[in-house]
Amino acid sequence: MAPLSVLPGRVRFETSSLIGCRDGCLFLEESMRTKRGVLEASANHRTGRVLVRFDEGIVTRSDIERHLEDAQQDIPAPGERRVVPLPVTPKVPTSGGSSSHAGHFVMEVALHALLPAPLDFFLPVAASAFRR
Repeated sequence: MAPLSVLPGRVRFETSSLIGCRDGCLFLEESMRTKRGVLEASANHRTGRVLVRFDEGIVTRSDIERHLEDAQQDIPAPGERRVVPLPVTPKVPTSGGSSSHAGHFVMEVALHALLPAPLDFFLPVAASAFRR
């Protein structure tokens, strides 16, 4: 990836491999933001350009270039899916059990059937009034 413009604390790169690759640009931005000293990173899938603003006291331009090259090698191929583990959220016990959820569902379906379309925005208010 060749530097196109270099200013203190700011460098712009250009590569044709990012043109039309929106997911690759997003991946590259996220990867660059994890680098210590990088203040901002934006990649444009239309132009293939990457702008990186960084703190020169923490990271050098050559470190930025190296990290960008490494990140570009890790860009998923089009159609390739990467599994990202989601955080596990603990189940919170409810006092009403599943029967109350079924009752709420039935009530909301009935309210949708009874209220005409223009009055659908009253649905949350009507549902809370019936639940009491």
